[in-house]
Amino acid sequence: MNVSEYDFVVIGSGPAGQKGAIAAAKARKRVAIIDRAVMIGGVSVHTGTIPSKTVREAIFQLTGFAVKALYGNGRRNRGEISVQDVSSRVNAIVARETEVIRAQLKRNGIAIHQGIAHFLDPHTVEVQGDGEGTSVKAGKILIACGTRPAHSPESP
Repeated sequence: MNVSEYDFVVIGSGPAGQKGAIAAAKARKRVAIIDRAVMIGGVSVHTGTIPSKTVREAIFQLTGFAVKALYGNGRRNRGEISVQDVSSRVNAIVARETEVIRAQLKRNGIAIHQGIAHFLDPHTVEVQGDGEGTSVKAGKILIACGTRPAHSPESP
């Protein structure tokens, strides 16, 4: 098993994890970030803010509603839209945002380890990915693994 050593490791690549990792990198620390391959950017990019706002905007764009709101109902409608049209637009935006985040991390010299993190001890994390596991050691570890929506016990 490979063992990589850093000054600072962040578990989670959402907004908090990104900012923590970049701040440490700018302070000249050796930094790594750990997250699942499909979640670089966190919930914000994959299931939260970015997709929900993209769906809304895609519907406005594809129906011509955005143009109607600006110029009145005199503009023609763009026709029927499908779920696939909206889904395709959302997937393209999510992919672009993921690459922007990945590039920002790399530009700041931050190593990216993709997989699920498991603590072996207070300063060592094992990353279980698709291939062979990797151990990551660091003096400081930030757990920025995001959030889940709150659920009311009164609502299923």
